[in-house]
Amino acid sequence: MPNFKSKNEGTWFDFDESDPSIGGICLRTLSPTEEEKIQSITVKRTSKPVRGVMTEKVDVNTVLRNELMYDYWIKDWTNIELDDEALKCTKANKIRMMQVIDFAKFVFDKLLDLSESNATIEEARVKNLESTSDGSTKT
Repeated sequence: MPNFKSKNEGTWFDFDESDPSIGGICLRTLSPTEEEKIQSITVKRTSKPVRGVMTEKVDVNTVLRNELMYDYWIKDWTNIELDDEALKCTKANKIRMMQVIDFAKFVFDKLLDLSESNATIEEARVKNLESTSDGSTKT
């Protein structure tokens, strides 16, 4: 039986899987609630009549939206340096690092991996396979 968690603690990704001491990053995907929160902060809708017809104008503060998403996605990191300067995991440094193409690409690739996987269901499937009569975990 799947055991879902209400807290999104994030998932750690090592920059080099063969050597975790190099460093890594803890990422999490946006929940629908967090996405709505960010949208309510960054989207402004106004309505006004134009030639007798009500029209809606939507303004999105994409810079602020991106900053809020970066801050949420990146929960923590270890051993991050930029131009020989060790960086703590702060909102300002997250924004700064997301301007670095290689770092941003790593983050986006891992977020895509997270959004495509469902660890809870996979854990339940493996646990179920382990309890089969022959004990095999192979499908």
